[in-house]
Amino acid sequence: MRHFAFASVLALSLVPLACSSDTEPSDNGGTDDGANPFLEDQSNRGKEDSAYMNPDGIEVEVDLEADVAVSSSWRLKDAPADLGQFALTYLRKRGEFYIESLAEAASSDQRVEWLVDGAWLTAAETGSVSSDKLTHFRIRGINAVLLHSAAQGVKEGTEFKAVVPMNPYDLMSAAGDKCADPDGHMDLSQSVYWYLWNPDRSGCEIPKQDMKLTVSKMFAPGPVTYLEYDKLVADKKVTAVVLFGQIGDDPLTDSDPGVSGLKRMVRWLGQAGFTEVTPAPVGKRFTKRTGEVDFEIDLYSPYDFAGLSDSAHFSNFQKALSEHEIVAYDGHSMLGASDFWSRPKYPDFYQVFLYGGCLGYEYYVQPILGGKGGWENLDIMSSVIEVTADANRFAGPFLAKLAWALENGYAASWRAMLGAVRQSVGDSTFGASGVRDNCFTPTGSLCTEEPDPTTTTRYDSTSAAPIPDNDTTGTTSSVDVADSFVPTSVAVELNVSHSWVGDLVVTLEHGGATATLWNMTGGGTENIRQTFQTTAFAGLDASGPWTLRVVDTADKDTGTLDSWALLLTK
Repeated sequence: MRHFAFASVLALSLVPLACSSDTEPSDNGGTDDGANPFLEDQSNRGKEDSAYMNPDGIEVEVDLEADVAVSSSWRLKDAPADLGQFALTYLRKRGEFYIESLAEAASSDQRVEWLVDGAWLTAAETGSVSSDKLTHFRIRGINAVLLHSAAQGVKEGTEFKAVVPMNPYDLMSAAGDKCADPDGHMDLSQSVYWYLWNPDRSGCEIPKQDMKLTVSKMFAPGPVTYLEYDKLVADKKVTAVVLFGQIGDDPLTDSDPGVSGLKRMVRWLGQAGFTEVTPAPVGKRFTKRTGEVDFEIDLYSPYDFAGLSDSAHFSNFQKALSEHEIVAYDGHSMLGASDFWSRPKYPDFYQVFLYGGCLGYEYYVQPILGGKGGWENLDIMSSVIEVTADANRFAGPFLAKLAWALENGYAASWRAMLGAVRQSVGDSTFGASGVRDNCFTPTGSLCTEEPDPTTTTRYDSTSAAPIPDNDTTGTTSSVDVADSFVPTSVAVELNVSHSWVGDLVVTLEHGGATATLWNMTGGGTENIRQTFQTTAFAGLDASGPWTLRVVDTADKDTGTLDSWALLLTK
């Protein structure tokens, strides 16, 4: 099973959360479109580092622990998760700590435990326990994203706190609106009190407590990972769709920011050399030959699909999900909070979803993950911070960076994609789920299968050699193959110790051909322990010397070629 950078989370049902853009530029004939990302220099700037999911954050698992005091025993089963929702809002509003939604995980027997007579019992084990003993609980293994200072120095056992009520069910009667922030898109009620929770407001005098959140698991850093470009371009065509949702609360008109946002994207694509295809199946379609593939982008307006109750346009939403490899959604979170994401049928090909509504990490990963049946053919870029709903700020730079990658050897890693979005959005809103174990890299697969020992011969070089610092000559090491045959596959097992692998270029030379195995990728990560496959020597006889060269292209960081092996399959 794949690991993933952001958590599997549970969709919040039937709560039309709103996160509209108050700063969306109006359509004005093209005079104020802002910077067109398709016309900007999308080349990778500077050195990458080892982060792979968020420019300023990490993902961890935490355990939640708190007391609960409710007047009705039948509510005890749901109380732990409901208090977790208050913690979610309290932490979210502080901008550095985001936990997954527990809106539909209230009674999970595996995650909720109660402290009874000094022993922790699962929810399933408390069936015969008197309700007056169920006053202290914990929920295990909650996924969370920590940003900025919250991510610094974190280790297993690090504790955080969140202020939550003692009783999550009497807020309206006990406090009225004294403990909730006003919201222009929804009326305050008990069912949404957690979403508007603010215990720091003047007059909020109800009984409160500090919920303890303890880091219980750290995820080991993974390698620099990429979109699965080989899957995207397998048919020589990349398809994308951007769904511009309705932003305003009034009846839909052309002045809605979702409509004006689409018009701005139309102008950007035209300026970048995309050609409009008419008639389009739905909305508008643009295409451009990019590298060796056709890049096709569809734009759906709010007139083409809408939110919770718009069954008439559901077929368009289904069409978008069924036919496109890149799916970007921009608009109110009410679309994601309904069954719109869980109801469609998902295709079995690789897809990347870009989600720009409210709290995408907290709510909307799970229904998409469930629809796809796992991470094997799925990556999701979603927001953890409430963002203004403007696809041109996140889908625009993502698609522009993708277009650049298609013309430049697929050299844009997930880290680089997130960096392009961050430059536009201006903060660490977006992270990527499902990418920790992606296989593709520009220099070969990270998921190389073990060679068949019955048909594969191994030629080892075990003599360690220092790599000269900032020296174009580098260090070389050779193995000789005595037998004459044409191998059906060539692989290199590489072991290099180095403090900044982004400085390194690694090549293999034989018979007048050269394969580049590593080309200054990986940024500030340490060491290369990887097997590379290459087709650069197809058709060549195996006999003779095979020479590995490792070059350090920058000063300060140093390292050693520890060992390497050539694997030739007959």
